[in-house]
Order: sequence, then structure tokens, then C-alpha cells
Amino acid sequence: MRAEQVQAFIDVTEHGSFAAAARHTGIKRSTLSATVNALEDSLGVVLFERSGNSLQLTAVGESVLPDCYRLLTSASRIKKHCQQHLQGVESQLCIARDDALPEAFWRQVMHDLKQRYPLTAISVYLLPPQEHPQFVLRQTVDIAFGLYTAEGADVNASNLAPVSMCLVAATSHPLSRLPSVTRDDLAQYTQVCLTYEQGDKLVSDALFSTNYLGLTMFEVIRDAAINGTGWALLPYPLVKEAIESHQLCALNHDLALDSHYYRYVEGESLGVVATALLTKVSRFLGTTR
Repeated sequence: MRAEQVQAFIDVTEHGSFAAAARHTGIKRSTLSATVNALEDSLGVVLFERSGNSLQLTAVGESVLPDCYRLLTSASRIKKHCQQHLQGVESQLCIARDDALPEAFWRQVMHDLKQRYPLTAISVYLLPPQEHPQFVLRQTVDIAFGLYTAEGADVNASNLAPVSMCLVAATSHPLSRLPSVTRDDLAQYTQVCLTYEQGDKLVSDALFSTNYLGLTMFEVIRDAAINGTGWALLPYPLVKEAIESHQLCALNHDLALDSHYYRYVEGESLGVVATALLTKVSRFLGTTR
């Protein structure tokens, strides 16, 4: 029994006749018939009841059909596994990332990777960028993506692209009514900022206010700002849609803000899937900053 024989049996079953299967597959009718006959001979059973142009599965044909589908699936997986191994495709990829880039982008990227490399098991761990280097160092993850200030980047982190940062507040927030905000203006209101673990304590990146609400994810910070809880400093790609839909207002200011870069920290070496992921992130950053 060979895989091509099982495929011929399935093709004929799905299309209802040898002629229809021949038209669909481009294989000669006589070839399909001979292939199915060879399968029946190897199994010692009759899979189809043939009467003129009529074709119907026998009872044993019905019973083995589900296992034939499984057999072809297994054969395809074996072939793909071997192809991926020869191409250097990882069998597993562990990723850490923050949420400075829109979630819709990451959903699409993960979908595309699984479509292209269906046999690679991918794990994604969401956490603040300040915690990424230790996860890579411990080999918990293979690669990590995050937003860093120029001063705060780990020495092993590599730049992908600069990212514009926006001071934002809800359109109903008092700061949004000012033609321009100063450091003193910001200090009067709650800042919603990023909180992360450092050693055995939590640290908050509050820039201009001792009155802050520290949260661990950029998207949660954005949503708190939209809700009017406070103002925030956030990456433009994450707030672009909220600004355009007037959920958030970009505050006008002349303050000197730290430069921010989207960076990645990698383990010992990048495989095929990790490299493809890196390319997709780089291309996205090239279109929106």
C-alpha cells in the first residue's frame, strides 16, 4: 500500500467517479483505475462496487476511508518534518514581547508564521521589555521584542527602528483643553505608566509625576488613558487609531523626551522562523512609527 494509491482512492471517492476524479486531478482515468485496483489487490478487499458508470463505496471501503485520510495526513506531516529539518526550520520557537505594537499586527504575524511553518510549535510570552534580557539569558525564550529608551537598552539588544512617543490623554481630560502642556501641568494629574519587576520589587517609569498609576502592559495603559484615569506617554503605533478616532488627544508640548527604539534580544542564534518573524516586525516598523 502506497500513499499515492490511498490518494487515488480518496480522489475517486470525493468526486464520485473515475472520470470526474481524472478531470479534477489531471491524471488519466486509466491510471487512476489501475492505481485503485492495485490498492484493492494489496489490501485483499473490494473498495468500490462498480456497475457501468455507477460507483459506490463498499462497506469495507466506508470503514477504511477515515483511516485513509489519517494516513495521508501523517504521510504529509512526515514529509514536511523532514523538509523543515533539512531547511533548518526550528521545531519550536519561544518568543517574549511587549505590547508596544498593536495586537492586530501580532495576531496576523502569528497566523502567517503558522501558515508558513505549520509544524513549528510557537510560544509567546507577554511581559515588559525590562524583563526580556533575563528571559533570553536563562534561555527561557529564543528571542524577545520590546520598546526601550536609548539609555535603558540592554547592551545585547539590537535596534530595529526608532519609535515616536506621544503624550496622550482622553479628549475629555483637562490637559486636552490646553493649547500646550508644561512639566508643571503634567505633574498636577495622574500619570498612567509602565510598571515592571526589578529584583524583588516593582518599579514604575513615572516621568513627570509622583502621582501615578503603574500598570504592566502598554495596551492596559492606553485603555486607562482612554477611560480618563490619567495621561500617558505611549508609542505612536499603539495609539494611532485611538487618536484618529478622537478617543485620545495628542498633547501639544515642547518637552524633551527620551529617544525610544524598538529592539530585539536574541539567544545564541536565529533560526529560519525567528528570522522570518524579525523581518515581519522590521517591515511593520518601516511603515508606522
